[in-house]
Amino acid sequence: RSNEMYHAFFDSVGSNAMKSATADVFLFYSQTFSENDVAIKAVDTIIDQFFEPGGWSQCFENIYAIEANIPQELDLYIPSAQEELYNWVNGPNRQFEAAFRIIQSGEWGEYDGFYLME
Repeated sequence: RSNEMYHAFFDSVGSNAMKSATADVFLFYSQTFSENDVAIKAVDTIIDQFFEPGGWSQCFENIYAIEANIPQELDLYIPSAQEELYNWVNGPNRQFEAAFRIIQSGEWGEYDGFYLME
């Protein structure tokens, strides 16, 4: 029943107005894939699942694996050290900046916006 309500609600607000719009998925790693076998395996698994029948490719146009190339020693996120360490959140900050620059560059396509999910 709640599923019916969900569809009825979105149908009534014109959710089909952008049916021609497409969306891409970016798997964005803060460091460099080539230096981390675990990261390579994880992203390969996600990309494989993307292309499986019934997978994410039904919802998204493309999938890309990109990287920020932040050196491991600078890829910091240490909330407990925020009083002592000025760059305790350097990793997420640099990763966000890199993502914004990469998407804004147009190298991967033209985008009107992006949604960042950590």
